[in-house]
Amino acid sequence: MTSSADRPLDVIADLTVEVGGRTVSVRGYGDLVVVSAPTFSAARALATAPETAVDRLTTADVTVDIRVRGRSVARAGPDHDPGPLSQALGVAPASVSPGGLLLAALSRR
Repeated sequence: MTSSADRPLDVIADLTVEVGGRTVSVRGYGDLVVVSAPTFSAARALATAPETAVDRLTTADVTVDIRVRGRSVARAGPDHDPGPLSQALGVAPASVSPGGLLLAALSRR
């Protein structure tokens, strides 16, 4: 684990933003940023926009956990390599969690 003195960026945040008409929560815990979206479309909009915050945070040695309906569906960061599913969905550099996708799809709020 990298110490906070060695990382170029620590993120401490508690934000609420609008993405595509949906409210998205962003919380930073130092080297982890949790993005909670209510829908897959809101999460995808965040992950696939040009020059995304996800891209910038991962280059700063910060892990981004993207959640939909409370389930972790993707992670991006220094220890998360995108696989074929991430490439096919167009969400690289995020590493997609098939189990998380399934659980989020099955859960209804």
